[in-house]
Amino acid sequence: MNLLTVVVLLLTINFGFAQETYLKITKSDKENDFEMYPPGTKFELKNKHGYIVFKNSNDPGIITIDDAYTLYVYPSWKNDADVFNLKEGKIENVLTSAHSQMPTKAYSIKSNGVSGSYTVTDSKDRKGKKNLQFKLSNGITFLYEDDKYRAYLNEEYNYIRIKGKYLIESELGTLKLSFNPDNGVVWWVFEPKE
Repeated sequence: MNLLTVVVLLLTINFGFAQETYLKITKSDKENDFEMYPPGTKFELKNKHGYIVFKNSNDPGIITIDDAYTLYVYPSWKNDADVFNLKEGKIENVLTSAHSQMPTKAYSIKSNGVSGSYTVTDSKDRKGKKNLQFKLSNGITFLYEDDKYRAYLNEEYNYIRIKGKYLIESELGTLKLSFNPDNGVVWWVFEPKE
């Protein structure tokens, strides 16, 4: 009886500490030549013969790309896959705890040549919730404050329409943003218009 209790307790503890992973695609050795997708994003990495060698899970892992691979990523904000034909770099399934260990002040990251900086702050009106101020170097700004959000280009009166949570299309390209107001985790990618 005591052994069964210990096993149930260990399983409960293990599930309580279960963590999600996010996808990080490093396309080359160049600085900031990577893209990240939020936790729960489905993906498949196939080798040149079409076999799946790596796919989404909550287990961390890494595959170094040293041959021809095709990565299919299925983001929640679109109906078709993002396809990456890779010959170098690496694909990582990274624990979200590795990301959340970063200080919670201001961040600056690049995506497709555009720099993004953001600040996560505690909500003054909603206990335990977070707010976000997000700015791209090309002039796109996204603000999330107490369940209300808006985006604009260069000037605050020049609003940009937001689809879903949070797909922001402008004449410059598309900002795909994910923000969790419960823990302040931010994920984004910018795709310039061709």
